[in-house]
Amino acid sequence: MKKKLSPSIASSTMSYIVKGIEQVCKTFKDRAPGTQSERDCQDFFAKELEPWADEVRVEKFKLSPKAFMGFIPISALFGIFASILFFLNNYGPSKPVTAFAMALLVAAFLMFLFEFILYRQFVDFLFPKAISKNVYAVKKPKGEVKKRIIFGGHADAAYEWTYSLHGQTKTLAPAIGGSIGGMIMSMIFVIAYFIAGTPEFNKFWKGVSIYLLVNIVFYIAIMFFTNWRVIVDGANDNLTACYASMAILKEMTENDFRFENTEVACLITGSEEAGLRGAKAFAKKHNKELKEVPTLFVALETLRETKELAVYTRDNTGTVHNDEEAAEMLIAAGKKLDIDLPRAPVYPGSTDAAAFTQAGIRAIGLGGVNHDPQTYYHTRHDSYDNISPECIEKALEISYEAAYMFDANESIDLTN
Repeated sequence: MKKKLSPSIASSTMSYIVKGIEQVCKTFKDRAPGTQSERDCQDFFAKELEPWADEVRVEKFKLSPKAFMGFIPISALFGIFASILFFLNNYGPSKPVTAFAMALLVAAFLMFLFEFILYRQFVDFLFPKAISKNVYAVKKPKGEVKKRIIFGGHADAAYEWTYSLHGQTKTLAPAIGGSIGGMIMSMIFVIAYFIAGTPEFNKFWKGVSIYLLVNIVFYIAIMFFTNWRVIVDGANDNLTACYASMAILKEMTENDFRFENTEVACLITGSEEAGLRGAKAFAKKHNKELKEVPTLFVALETLRETKELAVYTRDNTGTVHNDEEAAEMLIAAGKKLDIDLPRAPVYPGSTDAAAFTQAGIRAIGLGGVNHDPQTYYHTRHDSYDNISPECIEKALEISYEAAYMFDANESIDLTN
C-alpha cells in the first residue's frame, strides 16, 4: 500500500469502484432500511471483503425503519387538529379543548426534536419492526494491535424526498421552515393562552387563531415530504463511500501491506437513512472492544462533489461535535495532497460518525456534497451514471494519507 495512489493503481481501483456501484444499483434495487434487498446487498459486500480481510462479521439488528421519517405525517396531523381546536375558542373559550390542542403541539414538537434532531428512538414502538445488517471487515497488523482506524459507509438507500426532486431549496425551505416554525410558534402561543387562563378572544388571540389556521397549508405540504413509493438507487449516498472504504482493504491486500501495530477496518452499516440505526447498534454492541485500544472511526459520506470535500465536525444537525484532533489530521492529510478541506456542518441530517461520537468513540466525517440539496440528493437521480470518480479518488487519497498519519501519530496524537 502506498501513501499516494499511482495512476495505474488509481485506474484499476476506480474501475472496480465505478463498476461495483453500477452492479449494486442494478442488482440490489430498493435498498431501503430493513428490506431484503438491503440485507442481500450486505451479504454481497461481505463476500467481496472476504479475500481482503482477516475477519468479516455480518451482524443483524432490529429496528423500526420507518419511524425516523414516518413521524412527519403524524406530527403534521397533530398540528392540523391543534390548529382547528384552538380556532374553536373563537366560539367560546374552553380550557379542556385548549389543553388538548397544547398536548398535540407538544407531542408533535417532541417527535420532531427526538427523532429528527437528536436521532433518538422516540416513537419507534409505533412502527413495524424489521431486520437490518452491519458488515465489519478487519485487516490485522503484523504485530500486536495498539491502534485501530475504521473507514465506513452505509449500504442502505433513502426514500425519495419530494421537494429535493422538485425545486430543491426553493421548495424545501418553505415546506420545512414553514411547518417547523409554525409548529413551534403555535405551541408557544397555545401554551401562553393556556397559562393566561383561556380568556375571551380579543383581536390579538383572533389573529393568533387565524395564524394557526394558515399553518395548516405547511402541515399539509410537509406530509408529502417523503415519497414512500420511490426508493432511490443511492449511488452517491452512499455506495461511493462503501466502495471507497472497501477499496482500502483491497489495495492493502494487493500490495501485500500491513501496518506494524495499527488495525485497519471497514464498516458498512445498515439503515443509516433510518436515523443511524446501524452505526448506533454497532457502537453499542462493540463499545468495550472499540475502547480497549485507541480507535478512530472515519465516516465517508456522499462523495459526489470534489469542490465540496469537507471535514464534518458539527454533526447530527449541529447537536454533536465530532473529534477535533481527527479533523485536524484529515485537514493535514488533505494539505499534503494539495486538497483544501474546510470544516463543515451537516445540515439537516447526520453521518454515522455522530453515533460513534455519542458512544464515546473518537470519530470524524469526510464527505463531498453540497448540503443545499442538489437534484441528485435523495432523489431518483442518485444513479450510477451520475457519480464523480474524481471526488471518490480524492477521498480515497485523503483516507490513505490519514491512515499513515494515524499509524505514525504524525502531527496529531490520537492515542491520548
